[in-house]
Amino acid sequence: MSEETQENEKRDIAEVTLAQMTTISDQEPIKLPASFIEALQPEGKNHAIIILAPNTKIIRIIPTNSNSVAKININIGKLSPDFLRQMGSIFIRLGIKTLYSTGLCFTADTCVYEGYLDSTELENVSTDKIHEEFKAIPGVSTVTIDMLSV
Repeated sequence: MSEETQENEKRDIAEVTLAQMTTISDQEPIKLPASFIEALQPEGKNHAIIILAPNTKIIRIIPTNSNSVAKININIGKLSPDFLRQMGSIFIRLGIKTLYSTGLCFTADTCVYEGYLDSTELENVSTDKIHEEFKAIPGVSTVTIDMLSV
């Protein structure tokens, strides 16, 4: 196959992701290419949350509407069959949309749910109310909400 044919085929294939190799060093921060920065700033957003899943080594960078995000951590002592349904109905009732959710994660001795909310989602509901609602779900042992900000 000629180089020209290969180049034409490349242009015909839609790209789903952007990719670039980088070096990981504690001496120098990772630099994102200009194309990544451009893609991360929809509608003029200039803040993002960076989430690392240590076990998979996957990093997510999620643009936000504000410079702060609430991290909700729910430890489930005994998982009930309808935990996800109850949790979903709380989000709907309180009018909250999540930026990112881990879903249910099973660790050595517990089941955990983590979710991240842009602080703009907290304009009509307090973190105390969210805490109270999630703590009331049967089987939930602890709920923590930490505010992360730039």
